[in-house]
Amino acid sequence: MDVHCSTCGEPWDVYHLWHDAIFETGLSHAEAEAWAKLPRAEKLSDRYRREFRAVGWEFGQSVINVVRCPGCPKDAQPDLERVQTKGALEELLGDDEDGLAATFEDHQL
Repeated sequence: MDVHCSTCGEPWDVYHLWHDAIFETGLSHAEAEAWAKLPRAEKLSDRYRREFRAVGWEFGQSVINVVRCPGCPKDAQPDLERVQTKGALEELLGDDEDGLAATFEDHQL
């Protein structure tokens, strides 16, 4: 299942975002493995957002809401309508990340 970057439109596999992207950051392997076991609310704390941002990732309220990705051109700006739509869906679907991923994929968000 793919979701798309709100800035460049690049498709990203949901599995990769949930399980692999964390290993692309500057965290140690043990820290990245520990991240996977955190509750959703803690996965994008300021510390982890900084780690992701350092390698080109920027997320909404969950790691499947890709606002910016490593494939984005440096000066590219996010599509604000897409960002707002994805944010509203995150609020609507709450902790149902599977439902959110399916909705994003259905609407190519």
